[in-house]
Amino acid sequence: MSPAGTPSEPEIEPYDAPFAPYVSRDGTRLTTIYATSWTYAPDRPGSGTGPRRPSDLLKLGRLASYYDAHADQLPRVLLRERLDPATVTARRWSASAQADPEAVVLWYLTAPSGQILLALTIDVQASLIDCIPLLEDLHYAEVTCGDKGLEQFAAARIGATVPGLLQERHQLVFRASPTAQDVPSPDTVQRVIYRADLPARPDHDSICQPAELNRRPTTTGALGPYVSLLTGHQDYVENTAFLSAVQAVASAARLREIRVEADSYTRRFRTRPDGGARPHERRTLLEHITDATGHLELELSYSVETPADLATLIPSLRPTAYHTALYEAMGVTEHATAVSQSLTRLGNATTAELTSVQSAEQRSADRRRVRTVVAVTFVTTVTATLGLLFAFFGVNSSEVDVHRSMFDLAYAPVYALIASVLVLGFALYATLQAVDRAALRRNRAPAPTWHGTHRLLSDELRSPVPDNTPNPSLAPAPSPSPPPARQSAER
Repeated sequence: MSPAGTPSEPEIEPYDAPFAPYVSRDGTRLTTIYATSWTYAPDRPGSGTGPRRPSDLLKLGRLASYYDAHADQLPRVLLRERLDPATVTARRWSASAQADPEAVVLWYLTAPSGQILLALTIDVQASLIDCIPLLEDLHYAEVTCGDKGLEQFAAARIGATVPGLLQERHQLVFRASPTAQDVPSPDTVQRVIYRADLPARPDHDSICQPAELNRRPTTTGALGPYVSLLTGHQDYVENTAFLSAVQAVASAARLREIRVEADSYTRRFRTRPDGGARPHERRTLLEHITDATGHLELELSYSVETPADLATLIPSLRPTAYHTALYEAMGVTEHATAVSQSLTRLGNATTAELTSVQSAEQRSADRRRVRTVVAVTFVTTVTATLGLLFAFFGVNSSEVDVHRSMFDLAYAPVYALIASVLVLGFALYATLQAVDRAALRRNRAPAPTWHGTHRLLSDELRSPVPDNTPNPSLAPAPSPSPPPARQSAER
């Protein structure tokens, strides 16, 4: 294949083609992906409707089988409709008297998390620099479809009652570059990615250029946080980049929502009532925060961290290189790590607070148990004493005289016996308590903190622990005292 390029990939690719041809379209293709607050509710099983696989509508080449095998983990298409280019206007683009769009396609897609995303694709006959005003209009959704804005138009199409475009969005700029002279210059690249037709100093930007996308002399791949520029690539590379941008925008939107929810639960934890609240109320609040934290961590893993890895699903260098670089350029990977650490710390703090509440509830239960035991013991002691006394006076024997009062001194031995039983009971309790205290004192041998740590390591690692008891035989010998100074005999 010559560097001049060939026509775009045919509708039915021949199986004996060595590789997919490079695109040779005239003009520039602009695609803007918008995150929305709308959620897709799957239809009932057996209804025969539902999202379609991307390979049904996009040319993915030999990667179509991999995208189909993992369709439940990748974006899918809900609806695609072609709009009349004459009815689509943009504020800055129309005011600059530029050419009308040649083709306009509106995509409705859903991410694995259920989020609905919009993608507006516009083909125009204009250079990259001339497309900057249109890029600015598309980024801020200042586009009119007929007599409605883009947001209202899309909401009416899917039956939503309120508009729902979110702040997360990304733009893709595709263009053919048949020869090396058609490759955009670094200055043109920075002007397109920053959507500003202004000069800039080199080496002072945040543009990422993956090596795999810039390997050929006629290909370019440059990524920024909000705009990606790809020129001279094949159809399947552009389409996989489109799907990666959809997934990245969905992850960025879900990451922001998770962070907002995490911050709200952190504020609830910080403003929790400690002093005047009962342990049951504190436990209920902490259990609610713990349950919400677990759900947020799972959603962070499923909707943000897992979609960032495409190489596990798709074995292709350029699509996976773009996917990874896009997540890094948009800051999704870095921000996901920070949110994950915040959720982990919130979970640790909640667990520690739950342990404190459990300790307080345990102390309360112990005090309640002590009160119950004291009350029951008192009642049992009184009733048992009266039972012994009344049992003695109720027997039919000669020692019980019906003509004497129960308080007569003749019954003093009986009262003394009952009192002796009570005293022996208390003495037995005091003796057992003293034995327990002595055992605790024996087991609580005084030892420094480091001694217990080294003893634990010795038991686990089977390493010897030196005994710090001084050995008299190893004591250093006392140093001899210096001899007395000789006194001079001479005066």
